[in-house]
Amino acid sequence: MVVAEIHSEPHFKFISPSKFIRATPTMAVWGAATAAALALFGSDVPLARKDVLSKIPVFGRYFPVQQDKHQEEE
Repeated sequence: MVVAEIHSEPHFKFISPSKFIRATPTMAVWGAATAAALALFGSDVPLARKDVLSKIPVFGRYFPVQQDKHQEEE
């Protein structure tokens, strides 16, 4: 007599480890595209340029910070 075996995989809601592994490259591409878009749109905002974009280790030199005249006089 053949008995059916039930195999269950650990999961949280509908996300299982195998689904997460398959979706990881797609999430990485969307994350990189989002970071590039935020850098592009944030490069015109002086506060974002000074506090965030200029402090990125490799790409920070592409976003130079212009000093204000008030800061130079002090």
